[in-house]
Amino acid sequence: MEDNFELVFSSQEKAIVVSVLLAGESGDRLEEEISELESLLRTLGVQAVGRALQKRHKLTPNCYIGTGKVQEIKDLAQSLGAKLIVFDRNLSGPQVRNLEEMTGMLVLDRTGVILEIFSRHARTNQAKTQVEIARLEYLLPRMTGAWTHFQRQRGGGALQRGMGEKQIEIDRRRARDRISRMQKQLEQIRKEKATQRKSRSNELKVAIVGYTNSGKTTLMKGLTKSQVAPKDELFATLDTSVKTIDPRTRPKILLSDTVGFIRNLSHSLIESFRTTLEEVSEADLLLHVVDVSYAHYEDHIKVTNSVLTDIGAGEVPQVLIFNKVDRLNDPILPRILRSAYPGCIVISAESEKDILKVRDHIYSFFKKNLVTFKMEVPADNQAAQSLVYRNCIIIEKGFDEGRNCLLYHLQATRVSMAKVRNWIVSVDDELFPRELDE
Repeated sequence: MEDNFELVFSSQEKAIVVSVLLAGESGDRLEEEISELESLLRTLGVQAVGRALQKRHKLTPNCYIGTGKVQEIKDLAQSLGAKLIVFDRNLSGPQVRNLEEMTGMLVLDRTGVILEIFSRHARTNQAKTQVEIARLEYLLPRMTGAWTHFQRQRGGGALQRGMGEKQIEIDRRRARDRISRMQKQLEQIRKEKATQRKSRSNELKVAIVGYTNSGKTTLMKGLTKSQVAPKDELFATLDTSVKTIDPRTRPKILLSDTVGFIRNLSHSLIESFRTTLEEVSEADLLLHVVDVSYAHYEDHIKVTNSVLTDIGAGEVPQVLIFNKVDRLNDPILPRILRSAYPGCIVISAESEKDILKVRDHIYSFFKKNLVTFKMEVPADNQAAQSLVYRNCIIIEKGFDEGRNCLLYHLQATRVSMAKVRNWIVSVDDELFPRELDE
């Protein structure tokens, strides 16, 4: 039987949100970060009933904020019936332990909240395994009498005491053992996913990326005509979904939608989802979706590009898709965006006309990278003919009765051409043969 190291929030749990404004930082930006944290809490069904802000020149190592402020937060929480204190920034293990001892309440930081959302939204074995590893690695340095055996101790109430140091060490060892087992499971999943991607190596791959809740799933639904139901909540998608844009195209163009990004996402969390994000790093084109109705959308662009660099996808070609233009009250902004970001597309993912614009851009991108060539295939070589239909765009087809062979005028990517190279007789792009041989 597995140990259950997890948090259990009661319905409509109440929380106090704590933030710190350091010298030189922007108060407006901090307000946005706090609002985002409150949105994350709402996704969990937690109501932020109060805020506590402290201005400081530097953070205190013991409890992050001043001890006087800690007492003030404790009093505020008790007066508002809150049993959860949430910090906007990430806390160290000792800081969490000290704050919980001083307040007698459950203390979470931003990463803890995100992990809880991930845990609730994980559906596949891969996502569940990744989240569980990240959760246990997060909890290990925070395990005290208050942080172990969550389901028995933490049903949304105040902290319960009495867990001895011996039990804490036992729980830590169990957690490490479980991490080790799950990492082996994840490695097996990673190998299986790599095999699946290899089987799709002759197909063109497009990945949708962007800040969480920017409309990626809505765009996916429109481009693939799938029945995926988008949700207006943060991190609604954790598992990578791969679908064909149009099964009639040759070669096929696959579209994937994966987990959204968010500011201050910890490196360990990104690392845990590396298996999921490999679909992004191996794509031929990225559709970078941006919620243009958000006032500081430039921040979201920077966050997404930073994560893409971290996972090795910084050099993958991308096109900016400014979404939710239907929510704008500024008719001039779309023109400003097109001028500031050449090649971008300004859309509403709920508009069929705009979806067609994105689809046509994808087709145009790959057409620019297609090579035109001619092939001759023996009429009785069914395998070669099958390769043509699976991997190439047929411009013209003929038949030479004298030699009993099919004549093709085709277009394909260089990767796809490598699969039919034995029957190529001429190539319009003279550079191709040398590149192919490499």
